[in-house]
Amino acid sequence: MQTIQSYQLKIDKSVDEADLQKGVFLTILHATRTPPHIGLIIDKQYHSLTIKGAELNVATATLVRTIHQRKIPSLFIQLKPHPTFSAAYLKEHFILNVEQFPKVDVDVATCLSPIKLFLEETYMLSLKQINYLYELVPFLDDAKLIQSISALYIDESTFKLPVYNLSELNNGIAKAHQEATQIKNATKNHELKK
Repeated sequence: MQTIQSYQLKIDKSVDEADLQKGVFLTILHATRTPPHIGLIIDKQYHSLTIKGAELNVATATLVRTIHQRKIPSLFIQLKPHPTFSAAYLKEHFILNVEQFPKVDVDVATCLSPIKLFLEETYMLSLKQINYLYELVPFLDDAKLIQSISALYIDESTFKLPVYNLSELNNGIAKAHQEATQIKNATKNHELKK
């Protein structure tokens, strides 16, 4: 497989909550971070695998509100409608895919793991050679599965996906675990002081 230097996305528009009510969206949060976090919006709800485990059935209104509150650079890649399966079926299928992994952790799973499984099983794609987001998006584009790309808190009309390697991915996961532990300990200490 050739080395990818960068992959440019052409952003069609800024998104609002109403745009996310129908369809399947590959959702890229912290899009400028290396690595970014990814999940799926299906049937008005967001789902992803995180360092804490499965994050399921988050209303798009809640997700969009959080993005606005924290000004999180985010991309929403809408996939073309599935020719056979309903949105309700796709949502339930993806939830089962997410639940197959305990959490994001080094040498266990990444947030991409359940998405790959979902795309392989429902869209009949062969993704064995795909290990990173910057490889997945061009693959989906080549397969003519991308309907539109929208964004929040990304100013450019074209955006370069971050390119990273396994070491950077594992470092990002380890850092996220460390930050979560620090927050948990700080909360615990605060509760003990009360």
